[in-house]
Amino acid sequence: MPVTKLPLAIRLHRYGFLLTADLAAAGLVLSRLLAGTPANDPDAQLASTERELFRQFTSRLQYASPVANTNLRSFPASAPASPASFAAALWGLPFTARALLILVCVEGFSLAEAAFILDLPLHRAEQSMLSGLFTLQPGTE
Repeated sequence: MPVTKLPLAIRLHRYGFLLTADLAAAGLVLSRLLAGTPANDPDAQLASTERELFRQFTSRLQYASPVANTNLRSFPASAPASPASFAAALWGLPFTARALLILVCVEGFSLAEAAFILDLPLHRAEQSMLSGLFTLQPGTE
């Protein structure tokens, strides 16, 4: 049985939580964003609409919650050994590195698409992505 893609609203909400560590704030920003979005888009425009929604959602989240809203950020950003230490390391990263890692590794966007969503030049997106990956890499201290 083929795996179906999660609906866009669920993906955006998951992304918002992973980015901000605040499920309620992510839901509030998402509901405001989707209130002005048409319910049915033609299939031909689905990919560009998805990227644009992620782009608008990211910019609003960065304004609303630039720092992860959790006490896990205060833990040292050492290589993760458990889900809690992984979350602490992820939420300890700068906003851009966090967003890039989540967009590429969780949401499946290419690095170029993630750079577009974050409104970054590709070389800067690559540097932030590598910095985040080195921080989260097991065995580094």
